[in-house]
Amino acid sequence: MHKVMLVDDEMFVREGMKTLIDWEGCGYRICGEADNGEQALREAARLRPDLIVTDIRMPGIDGLELIQRVSRSGQTGTKFIVVSGYNDFFYAQQSIKYGVCDFLLKPIDKREFEQSLSRMAEVLNQEKETRKKQQAEFLFYEWVTGKKGTSLREMGDWGVSSSILSGYAIIEINGKADMVHLAADAAYKTKIKEIYHRVVKQPIHFPIYEHGRQRYGLLFIGEGEEEIRHNLYRFSEQLVNVPLDVTIYVSAFSSPADCLQERIREAGEALRYKYVNDERIVFYEQVKEITLSYPSVDDGQCQTLVEYIEEARLEQLMTAMKDLFAQFRARRLSAEAVQTFVLYFVQKALQLVKRAGACEEQLTTLPRVLECQDYPFRLEELKKRMMDFAVECCWVVEEQRKPPSLCEIHKIKRYIEEHYAENLSLKSIAKQFYMNPVYLGQLFKKTYGLYFKEFLLQLRIGEAKKLLRTTNLRIYEVAEKVGFGSVDYFVTQFEKMEGLTPSEYRKKSTRSIL
Repeated sequence: MHKVMLVDDEMFVREGMKTLIDWEGCGYRICGEADNGEQALREAARLRPDLIVTDIRMPGIDGLELIQRVSRSGQTGTKFIVVSGYNDFFYAQQSIKYGVCDFLLKPIDKREFEQSLSRMAEVLNQEKETRKKQQAEFLFYEWVTGKKGTSLREMGDWGVSSSILSGYAIIEINGKADMVHLAADAAYKTKIKEIYHRVVKQPIHFPIYEHGRQRYGLLFIGEGEEEIRHNLYRFSEQLVNVPLDVTIYVSAFSSPADCLQERIREAGEALRYKYVNDERIVFYEQVKEITLSYPSVDDGQCQTLVEYIEEARLEQLMTAMKDLFAQFRARRLSAEAVQTFVLYFVQKALQLVKRAGACEEQLTTLPRVLECQDYPFRLEELKKRMMDFAVECCWVVEEQRKPPSLCEIHKIKRYIEEHYAENLSLKSIAKQFYMNPVYLGQLFKKTYGLYFKEFLLQLRIGEAKKLLRTTNLRIYEVAEKVGFGSVDYFVTQFEKMEGLTPSEYRKKSTRSIL
């Protein structure tokens, strides 16, 4: 029930409102009354009503001043309905200015008044719900960050039974954020929150807490362990339908009076078992007895892989890497230990690539394997990325040992000369001839003394000059014919190379012929 206070200098009006209106039916209980503005101010400060129904004209402090002073006193949540015997536009206008929610005329119409009260009750209900959520969110962040005591007893203030169980879950989205389906972390949070609210039927929904990139913490509560587990599996299934590849790491279940910080620590500990199994949900209670290993990097094992790359023994390299990742799981390596080995191997492989005379830029798979530092990948995905990287290192080192194939590079040059009017790029040509784009660029410059872009530009400008001399094509048509997508860019590049605009060049060429 919302608290309402009646203010009017005429007692029979106040009594009339009490008996005429079905206050309880509209969602209110009368908490107090006053016959003047001064008394109303004191009572409002003491009773802190949700709604004040007041007359305008009263001795001393009138209704408008009362509204103004109550609002300024910090009681910003208090609403006002003005009931006046004066159909005065000035009063109505001033009432709106001071935030009055309704302006009713005496004599009071029961139906109109009750409709106004019901509308106001809905507004008050919404505001109370919003405040409740904000309070819960603030308190949750205080708990999670350890700024507030470790007890969850205060959930009882929101109607959550002290007999319920609670468990903390860290939801980890595997792989790199897909910017096509979800724009950013905020979108992930929104989607997770929607599903959480839809699946978990509990008196209050606690907010999401971020535990680093693509990791989100949620508090699950239920009447028993079975209910929490059921909600977790339903939640997981709904996330798969989004689609999101998710693993959920869950703490032990305990009474809300227990330490939330300890539950968060347990969920974080469960996360360390990421590469031990492929379960969608990892419960701390099920893995806590499993001993994880945190070995230092096996330099000999890493060196063997690097030697396979150096000697171009691709088959042995693939077999060794598959065995290596099988060992990671069998030996129950922690997620940190696996990532440390991967990054150490990448470092050693890069040293080999550089010794062979190549550079990092030639390795298109390098950024993908390095993303394991920033994004949570499953073990299979991590293995695939590491193997792709190793194969490319093997290929690049092998290519560096081969003398440049003049036959092949001449073939590429002829292809460019025949297809210059098309949308060519170094990347597209490299793909056409099954070559690494960086290596192709270096080979082209070494053979012809020009970078690919310079060669293509000179070729196109040369062909454009022929067309300007021998045809009546418009400038934009010439640009299109020789492969320029923009006539402005064509004109700029032509003038930069020839010292004349295409139009000036055509005029000069025509005069020379005459």
